[in-house]
This record gives sequence, C-alpha cells and structure tokens, in this order.
Amino acid sequence: MEKKIMVSLPTEVPKINDNVNMHFMWVELNKYIDNLLPRINILDLNEWRILIMISSRATNGIGVFKRSMRYPSDKEYVISISICIPDKSQAPYGLREVKESFFKPLNEKFFILDPEFEQYESLYSYIFESAKRAIDLAFTKGIVCGGKRIKLQN
Repeated sequence: MEKKIMVSLPTEVPKINDNVNMHFMWVELNKYIDNLLPRINILDLNEWRILIMISSRATNGIGVFKRSMRYPSDKEYVISISICIPDKSQAPYGLREVKESFFKPLNEKFFILDPEFEQYESLYSYIFESAKRAIDLAFTKGIVCGGKRIKLQN
C-alpha cells in the first residue's frame, strides 16, 4: 500500500549532515507518522497524499505553515515546517555554520513554537523532538486538503 503521509528533511544549513544523521532521523520520523496514522482521518484524502517537508534553517522559531500547498499532478499536499537551528551562542550543540545561512523569519502565516534549546543535549535530539512537536501541532490544528480538514481524531 502506498504511504499516505511521509516526511522529507531538506536543509538550508551547511554541514548539518556532518553533525546529524539526517537519514536515520528521516526513518524515525516516518515511523512516528506511521504510529499517528490510525488516529488521523486519512480516508478523507481519497487518492491524495501528504508530504511533510521539515526544513532545517536559520529562522526565529519552529514554524508550521498554516496552509498546505497543492500539487495536482502528483496528487500531493505539502505541509511546510521550519526548524530553527541554533548557533553556538544559542546552544552548546549549535552550529556556527548557521550564520552562513540566509535568515528567513517566521511570520503570521505560521503557527510558531518556542525552540526551547535548553531542553536538549544534542542537535539530533533537538531537531527530532522539535519535528515531532511541529507534526503534532500540524495535525492538532488540522491541515485543509481538498476542503477536508485532516487532523488527529479523539
């Protein structure tokens, strides 16, 4: 059976793959989605899919874009999530390369979460747990896809 919801992990921060095993994280986040699927009304998607694009970037928080993007040729909706990567001044596990990235501030088009850098001991755990928090927020608020709100059910 084709996966109805999948995660993608693009990054805009140089050398992040030298510090974090993003492939392993991709596998684990897709497992996390698989565990959520029984509680999400995916039947309302019909033949469409959802791609959750979780981008690591220089920004000012963890943001979940309030609207999905629609790609009819692929029958796919895309949910965009931004995870801010700390620099060395923000967290001991931060990356100095963040300063080399183009800063993209979050705005009113995003649901915004505080990154809570101090809660984590490594860059991997920070990105992984932040991604899970953002996914939970997206499916708690719900994502409108083809006029249907796809969300966690009680």
